[in-house]
Amino acid sequence: MGHLADINKSYFSHLLGAWKMAFWFTLGGFRLIIHGIIPNFDIRAGQDTVDRYAPSSDGLEPSS
Repeated sequence: MGHLADINKSYFSHLLGAWKMAFWFTLGGFRLIIHGIIPNFDIRAGQDTVDRYAPSSDGLEPSS
């Protein structure tokens, strides 16, 4: 499993991280759908989602 070796993670650590990222991107997507319909609602929806996973120093972990 070259990808896991490249990022120095176990299978389950990678799985958990991928699921967490998918959850936050899905939540951000729903926020953006509502924002698209009601432009004055949740005006930071897109930026908050992007900022959550903006590249960190190693590019592997979410920004805090």
